[in-house]
Amino acid sequence: MESQKVVVSSDLLPVGFRFMPTDEELVTHYLLNKACSRAVPVADAIQEINATRFYSNHPKSLVTFSDGEREWFFFIHEDNESCSSHAQRKRNVREVGNGIGFWKPNGSENPIYNEDGNVFATKIYLTYFSGSCHSNKPKRTHWKMVEYHLQIRREWVVLGRLQRGMDYTGF
Repeated sequence: MESQKVVVSSDLLPVGFRFMPTDEELVTHYLLNKACSRAVPVADAIQEINATRFYSNHPKSLVTFSDGEREWFFFIHEDNESCSSHAQRKRNVREVGNGIGFWKPNGSENPIYNEDGNVFATKIYLTYFSGSCHSNKPKRTHWKMVEYHLQIRREWVVLGRLQRGMDYTGF
């Protein structure tokens, strides 16, 4: 008997349900399935966006605020404008718009291990700053992001976990 995967809308989930997957769950059940063109559970929980649009807008303009949500997920598709060198992009500051802000990586890439102890993906933490990355005093905001990277057939697939901190003051 064949097993079938069911894709469930988050509108059908019980009251109080929160989408809170672990790193391994995000990569194995969402990012890997997306990269392999397979069904993704709770398909509407993760928005799709191209990298140029994602990195040219303030994080506040990318999300919809409802029910006290402080975390959003995105499949970030590389496009010709944004993927000159994926390895270089992971290490570098990503300027947003015309200098309205920038994403700055915090430290180096961290491996994500499967249950066998093998590295199968990486993640990198970023913080959003307002102002130009070339100014003397950019302002750190309460926006954070974790990018999950998976390489499939020489192409990089990225899933972003965008978070708004508790001390949010309008940025």
